[in-house]
Amino acid sequence: MFYILNEREPKLIELEDLSPEDISVGYLTIEELENNYDKLGLYENIIHDCMADQTHFRTSVDIYDDFSFGIINIVNVMNVQEAKDRVAFILKKNQFILVKLMDEDESCRDMFENSVMRYKQNATMEKIIYGILESLLQNGNKSLESTELKIIIMEQELVNGRINQYFDRDIFNLRKELSLLKTYYEQLFDIGDKLQENENDLFDRDVLRYFKLFTAKAERLSNGTQSLCDSLVHLRESLEACTNYNLNNIMKIFTVVTTIFLPLTLIVGWYGMNFTNMPELTWKYGYLSVILLSLLVVIGCLTLFKKKKLF
Repeated sequence: MFYILNEREPKLIELEDLSPEDISVGYLTIEELENNYDKLGLYENIIHDCMADQTHFRTSVDIYDDFSFGIINIVNVMNVQEAKDRVAFILKKNQFILVKLMDEDESCRDMFENSVMRYKQNATMEKIIYGILESLLQNGNKSLESTELKIIIMEQELVNGRINQYFDRDIFNLRKELSLLKTYYEQLFDIGDKLQENENDLFDRDVLRYFKLFTAKAERLSNGTQSLCDSLVHLRESLEACTNYNLNNIMKIFTVVTTIFLPLTLIVGWYGMNFTNMPELTWKYGYLSVILLSLLVVIGCLTLFKKKKLF
């Protein structure tokens, strides 16, 4: 599927009818690219790069004398757990091609067609490229706002003492999602920055502002994601402080109990010796006096601890 941009509105044509002089944008499957790469003036190694299992984020654009080539792994920013789509792009002086590598729901095709229709009047190749790149940042601010709200709710639960055994795991999972988002935005920032450099002079200088706008948006989203990551680090530190505080309170209780029973243990050991000449053994009130002594010791310890605000 190709659109030529020579006229006022984009015109849909077949690949066979495409002329080298036409300014065009196109969307191809990897099979279509493999069958027509020589007609499009591309190298065979492009096919190998497209078909390679590149699950990691590509952070650069390959620059050739007469075209640029890159691969983008696309993340659904509203649900990063979903499988990533993957597309390649080929950029020539008067031609832009988006290649489907992995896209089960055809969302990348829809993104391409929506970008073409967005600039239906006075469409240019640079505007359509900008529209496609900007679509990759769609819902970025909404995603950050949603994650920020989650962090605020978690902070409120921590302040109110309503943390559960999965609280630490939730922080880790959220941190993992933010890390993936940050890597995604950095990938897009690098691509926009590379296009803006225009090393092989594919663009006129006055249209580079589109890539500057895109790069600025990607950078802002990346910085916002990093800010939320820092908030999670502080939340994790607060959780550890809260856990240590609760542990200290438990240890304080154990210390108080141990301190109370220490003199009682001494009394029991003292009067448990049963020596023959111990006067309390034959005293009528010996048993009662030991009980009263133990009670006095307990009351005295509790009074002292209360005064010292140990409980």
